[in-house]
Amino acid sequence: MKLFPTGFPADSHPVLVGTGYQNDIRMSKLQIKRLLAGNVYVPYTDRLRDGKTPFQYAVRNYIGGVNGEDLMGVVPSLVGTTLDGTTIFVGTFAPNNDAYAPISDNPNEFTAQVKRLIVPNPASGPAVTPEAFDLLFSTASTPLYTPRTFHALINQPQILNNGLCQRNPYYFNETFTKETLRSGTVTLYGPTAGDLPQKLAGRFFNQGGYSASASSLGYNPEECTSAAAKVDPKALQ
Repeated sequence: MKLFPTGFPADSHPVLVGTGYQNDIRMSKLQIKRLLAGNVYVPYTDRLRDGKTPFQYAVRNYIGGVNGEDLMGVVPSLVGTTLDGTTIFVGTFAPNNDAYAPISDNPNEFTAQVKRLIVPNPASGPAVTPEAFDLLFSTASTPLYTPRTFHALINQPQILNNGLCQRNPYYFNETFTKETLRSGTVTLYGPTAGDLPQKLAGRFFNQGGYSASASSLGYNPEECTSAAAKVDPKALQ
């Protein structure tokens, strides 16, 4: 089965843009129960320069607490950036208690918004929060892709900022997975008004999407050749 059943434009490259609601048991020691996350990844990055081994490059990672407690993301972002090799920024999210939410006048359409939180100053005024991206989507009547497409893209090893790579496989074979294929509009904000590189900026209509719950395992950073060789085929199914 093809990963892109209807093909993919020859002059384009896939970009993964997503939001998530996380329950990371490693954060319980810090009394952080839930976190919201936003990500912009470029899959099929040729880290080994062999023209065939796929990796994902993280353009941006955002993390923040739920229910407006954005600063709960400070410690995880510092740990990820300085110790784990994953550059993470503190973010602010709408909705602030889930990965996405139905819009008020149409419960069949959903939205999510992510901004970077640069200067949190709750005492004297609002923070500086440049836009990162917006999502507006609904259930796809004619899906562009299959669940396997997203499994294959999401589970490519990630390139870290320390010369290593990391496997973070997501498994979508749980009883609570509830996969749904989506279609909608993605808006990426460039440096003029937002936080992303200019090359990615724009509004992209009729994009394929995927909503699901998954369980995840995080491995220690390792040499990129090793990370690629150890990708679990079950996570790609």
